Parts: sequence; C-alpha cells; structure tokens
Amino acid sequence: MMYHTTVRALGRAHLVELQRQAQRGELARAARKARGQQSGHRAPGILAAMTAWARRPRPTPESS
Repeated sequence: MMYHTTVRALGRAHLVELQRQAQRGELARAARKARGQQSGHRAPGILAAMTAWARRPRPTPESS
C-alpha cells in the first residue's frame, strides 16, 4: 500500500511534467509561426515565377 504523501508527490510530479510538455509545445508552435512569417520564404516563389516567365513559349520569328 502506498502512503498518501507518495501518491501526492507522484501526482504533483506528473502535473509538472504535463505543464512542461504544454509549454514546450506552445514554444514550438510559436517558433513555427515565426518561421512562416519570414520574408525569405517568398524568394523561391518569385524565382519560380521568373523561371516560368523566361521559359514561356515565344512566337516563332517569321522568315523573310
């Protein structure tokens, strides 16, 4: 049989661990959100648009 003080200590340790996990999850979500707002992420889209524009089909020159 476990003493009530042991049960209380285990419960408190479990609660602290759950709070720590929640805090880590919140920090990870904030970091992902901050990374998504960086302006550097637009560059690949701009480069892809420029590449598509440069490779677009052009009218063939008429031979004279």
